[in-house]
Amino acid sequence: MQYRLIAFFEELVGTGFFVPDYAIMLALALVMGLYMALRSAEPAGFDLKKVFFSYVFVAGCALAAARIYMVLRSPAYFADRPLEVFYFWQGGLASSGAIIGGLAAAVLVVRLQGLPLAPLLDCCAPSIALTIALGRVGCFLNGCCFGHQSDLFWAMRFPPDSGPHALHLHQGVIGAGQLSLPVHPTQLYEAGYALLVMAILLGLRRKLSGDGRLFAMLFVLYPLGRFANEFLRADDRVFMFGLSFPQWLALLALITAIVFFGTHAPRRARTPVAVVKT
Repeated sequence: MQYRLIAFFEELVGTGFFVPDYAIMLALALVMGLYMALRSAEPAGFDLKKVFFSYVFVAGCALAAARIYMVLRSPAYFADRPLEVFYFWQGGLASSGAIIGGLAAAVLVVRLQGLPLAPLLDCCAPSIALTIALGRVGCFLNGCCFGHQSDLFWAMRFPPDSGPHALHLHQGVIGAGQLSLPVHPTQLYEAGYALLVMAILLGLRRKLSGDGRLFAMLFVLYPLGRFANEFLRADDRVFMFGLSFPQWLALLALITAIVFFGTHAPRRARTPVAVVKT
């Protein structure tokens, strides 16, 4: 069941009112991520052609892994609709799969291209945060990745054929023609947090870039927000011990990043101690 806010707004204000949907936001996220990565790689002395190829390869693998993850989560649905496996532009991309696939692809492609892994990951860290932010705006427009019901004044109602509407209709708390009940806009929470992470990384890039610590900082900051945001998600996400798979992945990323910082912290030069002869 696919849903587009563009159709909802056009119905309200008339045909021609343009609202970007998931596919457009996904494309924008990839293009802006590439732009930021190239801007960061140029002063660092990287071959921009190799960086461009590496980014395209990693982005493609990340998208494929994100889609595979979703297919594995809903095998019965895709068994009845096998062609929809390839309709990734309609939504159904899991960020957890994208992170796993993207990291594996990055390790492979830098070896093939002869690029240093840690400095390149540092160059890409802010662009990854921006890509996450824009991707989550796409999730909001697609009506997926929504939160639990909420009475907060910024809680959002979604129109028919959206994810929240379908859930609430199934629960029998709304009618077919009604808007959904107000829910936490968890997509926008994560988008805003990812932009904050990007700003912090940009502020730290001169201090931490070059040895992988800026990239590690991304996986210190982002998992904290993602872990907390998962508790507000309305879709059934429990994987083990009351936590979702993204939460376990966030914990793993956070622990790994902290260990990396502990083993790669710059050592201070020891001050010579004067020996006083008596």
